[in-house]
Formats: sequence, C-alpha cells, structure tokens
Amino acid sequence: MVNILVNDGGAPARIMKVGNALTDLTAGMIVGLDNAGKVLAENTNLPANSEAIGVLFVDATAGDPASVLTGSGIICYLKATGSIARGDALSHDGAGLATPAVIANDQMFAVALEAKDATHTDYVKALVK
Repeated sequence: MVNILVNDGGAPARIMKVGNALTDLTAGMIVGLDNAGKVLAENTNLPANSEAIGVLFVDATAGDPASVLTGSGIICYLKATGSIARGDALSHDGAGLATPAVIANDQMFAVALEAKDATHTDYVKALVK
C-alpha cells in the first residue's frame, strides 16, 4: 500500500477517483487514462511523451473505481523497479513502475528521496514533481 507521507491538505495535490481500473492495479503504480477513460498502468512512449496523471493510492480491481493521487508536491511511495539512488530523477517504465532515467528536468515524474533497498524492496519514497 502506498502511504502519503506529507500532505498539507491543499492544492495542488488531491486524491480523486478519476475512473474505473482497466485491469487489476497495485497501489504506488504511476497511472494514466486510456481513450475510454479507464485507469491503467502508464505505458506511453517514454520519457518525452508520458501521459501520467498520478499515482494509484490503493489497490484497484478491474472495473472498480481507482483512487489516484494527483498534482505536484506529493511525497509518497512509488512502486519501482531497478536500482534507484537517493536524488535520482525518476520516470516510469511501460508497466507504470518508477525507474531512474537520464532525462531532461521537464520530463521528470518524480525525484527519489531515498534509495530503493531491502527495506522497501518494491517501493521508493519520492517527491512527485
């Protein structure tokens, strides 16, 4: 489960049910919308053409509403893959998992606030840009 670590309760960060899940999704995944308005793991061409709308707040079953953390300035755990060091610029892979990437700052989805390690084997604490 993804945890909000910092949230001042105001804009620009919100938790919203933006649509129903296309497939079963896991909290912490970076998600987008398909052309029918279904929430899916973000899989667009990376990194320049990412169409991510936010981070899945809790697990979602196919067909059920999906709660998404939207906006910027959110500190949360992102479901991640690969080796990530503190300070890495993060993009995402084709399965909606955070991954380090050599990208321009305007293409960055988040910044790693800690290394992905044995404590959080599948997650990394990050600041969503």
